[in-house]
Amino acid sequence: MATLDKSRLIFGLFLIIVIAIGEIVFHLLHVPSWPAYLIMIFFFMANMDKKQAPNMLVGGAFGILMIIVARLAIVALMGLGLDQFIGTLIFIVIFVYCIVALGEVIPFLFNNYAFMAFLFTATYMTVPNPVNPFVLAAVLVLGGGIFILAILGIVKTLMKLAASK
Repeated sequence: MATLDKSRLIFGLFLIIVIAIGEIVFHLLHVPSWPAYLIMIFFFMANMDKKQAPNMLVGGAFGILMIIVARLAIVALMGLGLDQFIGTLIFIVIFVYCIVALGEVIPFLFNNYAFMAFLFTATYMTVPNPVNPFVLAAVLVLGGGIFILAILGIVKTLMKLAASK
């Protein structure tokens, strides 16, 4: 049976402080917090690999901004007589193909983080009065970047504390 790990408990305490501060700041700025938390989750899923941070931040912002391209493409396809479903399907198929085909060539743009951010944004855009995608991308890059730095800072602090014992 697993036991409680003191360092994980301390890490968790510091992390919830960072989350609470972040949530207060996002609330005061009247912006959604989910793009920054999406990056936090991605960072944990990547085992806190600093090398993945640029792909998360740039790819995530790219994915959010692709909602603008999607809207334009779908409207253009509808203008050609296709219905919205078919236009959406065509856009998604092309976007996924670009991620697969260009993922090795331009990995900081065309990656799984971009597609996940795009999907979250597409869902978010169905709420009443959604925030501008450029604001969402800024929250993702700035807030997500700060969260990554905070997590790395917590880890470094805990390692120093452990080394001093």
